[in-house]
Amino acid sequence: MAHIFITGGTGFIGIHVLQQLVRDGHQVTALVRSKAKFEHICKQMNMPHHFDAILPKPVIGDLNLPLFGLSRPDMELVQTADVIIHAGGPMDISLNEAEARKAFLDGAEQILHFAEHIHQSKGLQHLIHVVGFKSPFTDENFLFPDPILKHLEQLPPYERMKFFADLRIRQGALQAGFPLSVIHPPIVIGSSETGDTPQTGGVGILVKSTARKLMRIVPGGASHWLPLVHVDHMAAFIAALAKESHPSSQTYYLMDDKSQTPHMTELVTMMSKELRVGGPIGSAPLSLISKALGSPLGRMLGIPKESLDFIVRGDYSLHNTRKIEQKYQLPHSVNASVIPHTIADLDFHNHHMQASADGYKRGKRGPLASLERSGTNGKNVILFLHGTLSGADCMMPLADHFREADVCLLDLPGFGRSPYHHRNDIIEGHVEAIIEAICSFDKPVTLVGHSLGGLLAAKAMKRVPERIQSLYLLQPALHPAPAKYRSSTLTEAALGFLSSSGLKKQLLAQACFESLAEIPPAYVTYVMEDLQSPRVRKTTAETLAALTRASNFTISTNSWTKDNVHILWGTKDTVYQLPKHFRSSGLTELPYAHNFPISHPKETADLLRRLGIE
Repeated sequence: MAHIFITGGTGFIGIHVLQQLVRDGHQVTALVRSKAKFEHICKQMNMPHHFDAILPKPVIGDLNLPLFGLSRPDMELVQTADVIIHAGGPMDISLNEAEARKAFLDGAEQILHFAEHIHQSKGLQHLIHVVGFKSPFTDENFLFPDPILKHLEQLPPYERMKFFADLRIRQGALQAGFPLSVIHPPIVIGSSETGDTPQTGGVGILVKSTARKLMRIVPGGASHWLPLVHVDHMAAFIAALAKESHPSSQTYYLMDDKSQTPHMTELVTMMSKELRVGGPIGSAPLSLISKALGSPLGRMLGIPKESLDFIVRGDYSLHNTRKIEQKYQLPHSVNASVIPHTIADLDFHNHHMQASADGYKRGKRGPLASLERSGTNGKNVILFLHGTLSGADCMMPLADHFREADVCLLDLPGFGRSPYHHRNDIIEGHVEAIIEAICSFDKPVTLVGHSLGGLLAAKAMKRVPERIQSLYLLQPALHPAPAKYRSSTLTEAALGFLSSSGLKKQLLAQACFESLAEIPPAYVTYVMEDLQSPRVRKTTAETLAALTRASNFTISTNSWTKDNVHILWGTKDTVYQLPKHFRSSGLTELPYAHNFPISHPKETADLLRRLGIE
């Protein structure tokens, strides 16, 4: 296996490349700024992360410093590399001239310095450079760049300096005589399995604009398209190139064929559906919209003019790319079924900019996004379902108390990071999604549901009792909600105007908490950020409307016993009451309000343990 030096190893793309290289058995040296961040990422990826571990080895430095600011021992280590992967650089289209030059062109010069030194001393097997797909330089024209350089002067600094870096590395590789592979990815989206896309600077801008109803007129329309690639597909391709024993200098475009990709109108229509806003009503030429965004109107709207640079009309040559994909049997097509998950995830990140799920891994169970953590014994799986005005993240303080078991926190359809189910029957759509999630586990689960999640958990128990080991209902909503929620239109509008102080007043008025002191500040922040999303607002309003209908509360308790079903009920809840026929099940009363799993997570966890959860 090769010794590979990689820059950008802690970025959105880099961490997936790093994981793939380690999986392939390479000796990997990664340039990182922060030891703590590197160790955190390696822990998340289940890779060795100590400085004395064989794989991977971090070297502390900065792409913008001369010789990366490496110590002498680290510099000597880097100079023994067989392959260099240069994937470093920020995803920030708003960089000014000086920042962009420092990030891209100066970094390219440093990469060339190391590449040339290695090639002179031992021979560099391969340099792999990741560059934006709009770079005008090709294997044929970079030898005569003057006409192109004149055109580049009109581009924003971010794009221009990336393209200058492409040209500089091509010229340096030719002069030094080592093989160079230039990889041109389009907009990189999340994993083909989960859609998790924490980097919001690309397609996230389009998602945000669509959510704000600013895409009713589509840039370019049906004649233009937005090339996409999954980050795990890209990582697999880079890792495959690193295996090439006798690489030739080539350029690779990582994308689908235009004919197999939705055009802009189709893409925005899909986004509108997932974000639950009105769809496009027309289109306009890209040049006209670009001019508008470059005006004071564009600055007022907050849409960068540069964001249009990713939208294209023409096609790209994929011959070289398909050869490598066929040779190594690599996937390349965008997974259409995961695009709704990508849209929902980006919508979540656009509104929860500081959201952190440390200790949990993003997953996907059936049609639902999940936060998952492996336990110390792994004998039991505890599945948590949240209520309205909540999400998987709000259940973390409770789940944190169960370190021995495997835990999985689900976002219900249309909440958090999960796409909506688009069923006519709202509650039934939620239940079916939960059942799919439950059945994705290879053993029966312990199901814990709060409020709405309790109702849905009870309905799932009726459908798949063999898949549920035991059921714990925390303040379950087992009778109709107040009639004031009957109109989803009015509720949705009200949620859109809700302030932090107004939210707190409502939470107290609805007996969700007993006092202001009980309301966690992080919970208020989460709900207020969540309600900025039209997807979450509409789903919340429609779900509350569905909960006002008595027909949604038909639940059979024939199979319930005091051993397999437990109800925890907060007696300070003055809005909801536990129907009498549910009191014959295992009932434990607590002196708390409706949201006690959020206000008192430790006390709730202690009681759940006493009732049998391990």
